[in-house]
Amino acid sequence: MIRRAALAAALAFAPPAPAEPGYELRPEEVAPGVHVLWGAQEEVSPENGGNIANAGFIVGDDGVLAVDTGPTRRYAGEMLAVIADTAARPVVLAAVTHHHFDHAFGLSAFRDAGVPVVMHRGAAPWLAREGAAVLDNIAALAGPDWMAGTDIAAADRLVDSDLEIDLGGRIVDILVRGRGHSAGDLMVLDRQTGTLFAGDLVFNGRVPSLPHGDVAVWRAQLADIAAGGWTRLVPGHGPLVTDRAPLDRLSAWLGFVRDHVACAWRRGDSRAEALVVEFPEIHAGLALARREFQRSVFQLWRRYDAADAAPPCP
Repeated sequence: MIRRAALAAALAFAPPAPAEPGYELRPEEVAPGVHVLWGAQEEVSPENGGNIANAGFIVGDDGVLAVDTGPTRRYAGEMLAVIADTAARPVVLAAVTHHHFDHAFGLSAFRDAGVPVVMHRGAAPWLAREGAAVLDNIAALAGPDWMAGTDIAAADRLVDSDLEIDLGGRIVDILVRGRGHSAGDLMVLDRQTGTLFAGDLVFNGRVPSLPHGDVAVWRAQLADIAAGGWTRLVPGHGPLVTDRAPLDRLSAWLGFVRDHVACAWRRGDSRAEALVVEFPEIHAGLALARREFQRSVFQLWRRYDAADAAPPCP
């Protein structure tokens, strides 16, 4: 009896078990029926749990289309709950804009919920090939609690041409753009409001990542996007875009990085020397500029070494 009383007293004063982490997702309606879940303009950390990219959803009379599935299974589950609370309609399709973790690693939760997932045909092999290693890296950066239950899953449908989706009184286009930022990029356009989810073909206010990017193709795609008929654009990272200025700035950054690294490689500089540069004034204030620049230098340098060639130095 004394032991039981002592145990009960110890439990009464024991600190509570730590709560499971949560993303506390709050959708913003940027146009009628079009909602965005904004990610942080940050590196992956235990504080943000990898929530560094934008996702969203479009609501029709009959159902909802989700744009991207987030960085973890936990994020995807919370996203599905937010959609249910907001839309009170079933999610009939999820479009994953590309294979990078912050957009695609919640895929299995959508599939387990019975939601079909579409992805670019060119992106699928990269997700299968690199997913497990990236998952380990993100778990080390964000912490294992955030990544619990997250696994690498395949999309139900792989596409290499545009799709038209009828959500009931609302037509949404899934636009195939191929290799640009990644091995296979998709965009999603809501015709009714002219809202374009551009995925990571557009970064706004933040320096882009280049692990799989083809700079020449990407810049050509940005020119096409800038000339397009959208009213507002949801970038993969950063705030809402309402004019072409952020696209021009992104294109200028991509050209600057490519030209700088190509010239350094052709001169025979070392990679350490290539890291020393003053950014042009147009790029002042971009988030993660120095960190992503350093990564881009090493990524492009490896490509030029492998090909034993670099683009012409202007």
